[in-house]
Amino acid sequence: MKKELTNRQYKEIRALIERGSARKKTGLFTGEGERFFEEIPESLIETVVVSGTYHEKHPDTDAYVLNDEAYRKLCDTKHPQGILAVIKKPETGKEAGISFGNDEGTAVVLEGIQDPGNLGTIIRTAEAAGAACVIMDRNTADIYSPKVVRSTMGSIFRVPFFYTDDLKETLTGFQKRGIKLYAADLSGEDMRGITLEKKRAFVIGNEGAGLSKEISDLCDRKIRIPMKGKVESLNAAVAAALLMYLE
Repeated sequence: MKKELTNRQYKEIRALIERGSARKKTGLFTGEGERFFEEIPESLIETVVVSGTYHEKHPDTDAYVLNDEAYRKLCDTKHPQGILAVIKKPETGKEAGISFGNDEGTAVVLEGIQDPGNLGTIIRTAEAAGAACVIMDRNTADIYSPKVVRSTMGSIFRVPFFYTDDLKETLTGFQKRGIKLYAADLSGEDMRGITLEKKRAFVIGNEGAGLSKEISDLCDRKIRIPMKGKVESLNAAVAAALLMYLE
């Protein structure tokens, strides 16, 4: 069913794409593309916007329709696929973080991850590796930004996650519940020689600076990924993936 998008609605959607403050205030975010659209739980879809060309091919889609030029200007991607959704933020998964530790499993804890592609890939890998939850400090990038959302490829709807206002307190709470904290640290032990606890959390720091000393020192053990040649460090998402798949 074809509907006309008002100028006000257009500006509101553009604000969601461009500004984290708008996403925080409204509790909404956006996602683009046919494949991503198929991943969105129907209960979370607030509004759908399509291009004129997309509407011609899919006339039964219940959506607001923009001419192709206006749609391209609205979108964040260089080559939009013609469909965009405004989405309600899913429950963050704080309950999963609080209850984590009652059973065996792996949590991924992020401090200051800034690159949207890294964060999205970590969320996606967490689903593939069966991680229990992903926890982020407030210095980590906005998981609802378009680039992060796109990189998750739908995993944002299936992986429990939340932001913590006090990372140290959260990690200390984990330790009190018998969860072992493993800091990714270049000065740590070779990961190949470590027997991991069944209840564990891998703590991964900023792409350039790594973990803060306070958080690194809080962890039970420091582990490193062995590297040959002149490589000094790995991409944060690659490092997270290697750790998540440790047995």
